[in-house]
Amino acid sequence: MKTSITSTPLLKYSLDVARAWCQENGWSDLFIEQYRLWAFPPGGVMPLPLPECALEEVTFNSDLSPRQILSQALVFTAAIGSVLTSFATHSPVVLVVGFAACAIAIGLGEP
Repeated sequence: MKTSITSTPLLKYSLDVARAWCQENGWSDLFIEQYRLWAFPPGGVMPLPLPECALEEVTFNSDLSPRQILSQALVFTAAIGSVLTSFATHSPVVLVVGFAACAIAIGLGEP
């Protein structure tokens, strides 16, 4: 079942990045299926998932979205706060809780 390109489930890469990559490399008819981006390669008759390595390279070279910046700032703040609180209270439990919170936050950002 193909998902409309206007509805955006949780995707690892933004649709703008995928569209730009498809136009740049000659891929056509971009669509979403099972939380993956698919398109027809140049001269192809069957759609293929977009290459992860190409999308990672394009995403790495582009700016982060405001949501990604906010989540990274919150994770960084939680990590620093847990280290300082653990040092002040002389308790390693705070570090474990801080690590768990950071791991959950990063895990929620992945597809």
